[in-house]
Amino acid sequence: MRRHLSIHPRGLLHELFHRLRGREQMLVRAGEELPLVVTSYPRGNLSLAEALRSAVGRTYRLLSSETRQRYAPMTPLLPSLVVVVLRTRNPCTCLGHYHPPGTESRIARRLASDTGLRVGEIDLAVEAIRGWEPFPLAAMAAEPAAADRQELDEFRFHIALLAVFLHELEHLAFPEREEQQVRKSSTEFYAASLRELFSEQLGVNYGI
Repeated sequence: MRRHLSIHPRGLLHELFHRLRGREQMLVRAGEELPLVVTSYPRGNLSLAEALRSAVGRTYRLLSSETRQRYAPMTPLLPSLVVVVLRTRNPCTCLGHYHPPGTESRIARRLASDTGLRVGEIDLAVEAIRGWEPFPLAAMAAEPAAADRQELDEFRFHIALLAVFLHELEHLAFPEREEQQVRKSSTEFYAASLRELFSEQLGVNYGI
């Protein structure tokens, strides 16, 4: 019997599954200079929202003012409220996107209407970001014990998630900037955050 190829692209089926499954929301309070965040995540995938809440609500606050100042020119230009659509992965394999005005989701449009605030929107592919590692941890001065490695990996994940989150916020604040320029900012922020937090919070020297 002749087999027929599926007419439905895998990415489309994945997207339809999550649309049918429904989405839930969580309010996340980030640093004082960052906007309020409303996460929208697939029903039953609370861990995605918890990961972002840990990244922006804890990891960001642990950073020195010097490291956070890298994004100081951006923050006055951000809307008061940002919707972050969380997925495990994007069909296009991108780690995230910023959504230009007019392309926002229904929840972002509703929040703008209900609050009268300017509302921006981005999306993040959380599990894809977990696997993103532009600077391998092999650059550490000493290999950590196996028991510590899991903690290091989780800490690195939250730094990566924070870096991509800020990357998309920069696109939101400066839509005219080229991707290469925005990527340079987030990569430098990621590297500086690794050096600072691994040393101060985990006692591990990290050099790039």
